[in-house]
Amino acid sequence: MTPWTCKALALAALLAMTGPAAAQADLTIREERSVTVDGTPEVWQVAWLGPVRDYCEAVSPEVAMTPACALFARGQAGRLLLRRLRGGTVVDQFDPAPAFKGMGEGWTEGWSLLPRHMVRDDDYERWLEDEGAFLRAVQERPTATVLELYDYNRDGKAQEFLIRTETGPSGRGLYAAVGLIGGKLGFLHSTGRPDRALVLPRDIWVALRDRGGPVAQTKTACGDTGASLRSEQILTAADGRIGVKGRDYECALGTPPVLKAEYDG
Repeated sequence: MTPWTCKALALAALLAMTGPAAAQADLTIREERSVTVDGTPEVWQVAWLGPVRDYCEAVSPEVAMTPACALFARGQAGRLLLRRLRGGTVVDQFDPAPAFKGMGEGWTEGWSLLPRHMVRDDDYERWLEDEGAFLRAVQERPTATVLELYDYNRDGKAQEFLIRTETGPSGRGLYAAVGLIGGKLGFLHSTGRPDRALVLPRDIWVALRDRGGPVAQTKTACGDTGASLRSEQILTAADGRIGVKGRDYECALGTPPVLKAEYDG
């Protein structure tokens, strides 16, 4: 069974959730924290609207441990809202669902996905040893935190947080950053591509946060699946702006890669 087949099986149970049902259901607050925005106290919330379904649940660790599920195992899926409140009144809310459009077959338009309970290396062995005890232990693990606020765009304000949006090559997690864009919650983007969320591995976001760049990220290396080009990105963050430069190099056996093109990424 391939990882993508496992993923499809894990998602099949989610198909019962419909848009109208979610629209009429109550709001469930998963997480909230106090934030000060331009001197004004606010409460930021991560909330589910409507039914919430398990994703790659613990009861099926043979599925949860596959590459397709590993970073979202024991997670939750549904319609998600990121909200800002002042004095108990909602002043802004953002639906991150567009970042999850690439989840593949079986995924429903308008859903978002969050990890919930941590995966541990010995989970499969513990499940085989005593399934009941294992499932109880998983439920006692703390829920993953979403609202971990940092200054990823280097504007001097720690008001951005990461949302894991997909599993990249070799099971590496990819993340979009949510922050205040023009006074409203939205995805951080590069200066060259304001039309889409900037999605990066966590270590790249951390490097931008800690030193602003330049940070290099290799997209395709010479020889990867027969590639004759090496592709990389050079990222910088300063004053609330994230710049991305793409570079393509031609690969030739026995010689260093030769720069062929440079462009805004």
